[in-house]
Amino acid sequence: MTNTTAADPVSFDPYQVEIARNPYPVYKRMRDEAPLYYNEEYDFYAVSRYDDVRAGHADHETFISGRGGVLEMIKQNLELPPGMFIFEDPPLHTAHRSIIARMFSPRRMRDLEPMIRDFTVSTLDKLVGREQFDVIADIGAEIPMRVIGALLGIPEEDLQTVRQNADDKLKTEAGKPIDYETTSLLGVGGFEDYIDWRVKNPSDDVMTEFLNVEFVDETGTTRKLSREEILTFCNVLAGAGNETTNRLIGWSAKVLAEHPDQRREMAGNPSLIPDAVEEILRFEPMGPFTARYVTKDVEYYGQTVPAGSTMMFVLASANRDERRFPDPDRFDIHRDRAPHMTFGYGIHTCPGNVLARLEGRIFVEEMLKRFPDWNIDMENAELTCTSTVRGWETLPAYIGDKPVRPAPKPAVSSGADTSGAPDAAALEGAWTITVEGPTGPMPSTLEISNENGTLSGVQTGDGVATPVEEIILANGGITWTNKIAKPMKMTLTFSGTVDGDTMSGKVKAGFMGKFPFTGKKS
Repeated sequence: MTNTTAADPVSFDPYQVEIARNPYPVYKRMRDEAPLYYNEEYDFYAVSRYDDVRAGHADHETFISGRGGVLEMIKQNLELPPGMFIFEDPPLHTAHRSIIARMFSPRRMRDLEPMIRDFTVSTLDKLVGREQFDVIADIGAEIPMRVIGALLGIPEEDLQTVRQNADDKLKTEAGKPIDYETTSLLGVGGFEDYIDWRVKNPSDDVMTEFLNVEFVDETGTTRKLSREEILTFCNVLAGAGNETTNRLIGWSAKVLAEHPDQRREMAGNPSLIPDAVEEILRFEPMGPFTARYVTKDVEYYGQTVPAGSTMMFVLASANRDERRFPDPDRFDIHRDRAPHMTFGYGIHTCPGNVLARLEGRIFVEEMLKRFPDWNIDMENAELTCTSTVRGWETLPAYIGDKPVRPAPKPAVSSGADTSGAPDAAALEGAWTITVEGPTGPMPSTLEISNENGTLSGVQTGDGVATPVEEIILANGGITWTNKIAKPMKMTLTFSGTVDGDTMSGKVKAGFMGKFPFTGKKS
């Protein structure tokens, strides 16, 4: 197979950061020069033209999902948990999908508009009057999380941890695949307790419906979902519900900032917004690829893709195929609408697409009401791209002609009430911190540095050292935040009091609740 020109070979590496920043020139070369591409290093094939991507998604017998829909997942030949409906084949997929279709029907999703608008309004109103904010941290991490949390019945205080865990499982070291052998497929976690609670305390939420729904499974048996299936359903919906719309909000803010004339036209005529959201979805899809396992030999462009191969469908390339979309690299909210591939096609079309579109439309509507003009500080924006998602980790937006570059946040807040707080200099040094966790004492070492009254630190546990994000001395006590990766990814918030060389207090450990801790200065 030839994937090259004589002078310059076509090279497509889905993990390469440099390509991810602007993949579209590479995609164009693939469409023109290597419409069937083979990557020898990672051993996968890829098609990039619209017709090939769409037809491949429709052929669910040749290109199956039961081995996973992500390149790494297929290659690692994982055993998937029961209920992972996005990675199932008929007839089991048909049975599980029928449940999701009922609960996420277009009519039911449209009935959520008042709630979603309330969440969006309350989130954006907090930003009015500010000169700068982060689209992801201040908006994208808030609205989708609250929506999916309300649907599933997740307690408000646990939403941030659920979102962070769902996001973290999709990240990987730059330039490398995700290792699913060490990364849980159900990386959200914690739903076991929620499910047990809902068994005894039913409510008007999707989790309760999962407990009660009856369906005909692949064997023809009428039954309820197993506990394992419910757990998987909740994990998939929580992860996908947060991830998809979070990325859509980020791309909406960036693309509209880059096209101010069209943005102002939309502000003056909100009826243009639904088509604009579709154009944003086409122009910058949240998930650039899907992958499938190939069950039988298949021909492309006179060449054979053998059974047992892995095929990657490059959705983001299909969305910019000039064979389907005239002048595809031009963003145009007035474009004659042709169906894009962002949500897939066929039996595995994203079941949350109606909800994502609804959240995206409401976000743009309410954003334009409050901020008809904004810009993006690209110098400080950070892109995340894996074989599953492409979107913004941080996306600073600013009102005005130039970004506000705030000074670094001090560890000791200058505006805090520091009366009665411990002396910063006296805290400098190493502390042994012991958390009384559910499985027994969990020790770590907190090394505090003091520079002119400003504290910073590194906390080490299980042999892994992580910087302390914030140390605040106020209201007679000490507070700091630390993100750990072992034994699971979690945000820990310590709050306590200091008495000489000892400290004591409680640590909020994500969805697991609060636990007492003590500290002893070495």
